[in-house]
Amino acid sequence: MDERLRFYLRKHSEQFKTKDIHITNREIANELSSSREIISRLLKQMEENGEIVLHW
Repeated sequence: MDERLRFYLRKHSEQFKTKDIHITNREIANELSSSREIISRLLKQMEENGEIVLHW
């Protein structure tokens, strides 16, 4: 799932030509057929690894 999430974020960023993605965890989860909890956990891990910056 983490690779699917990375691909999704990269694709979304390229599509809108911005690194700022304004979308909820629930919307991402719905598009990836996952749960909000899993997406939230993965995003938090990505933030802790310095891959992304989350703005709540």
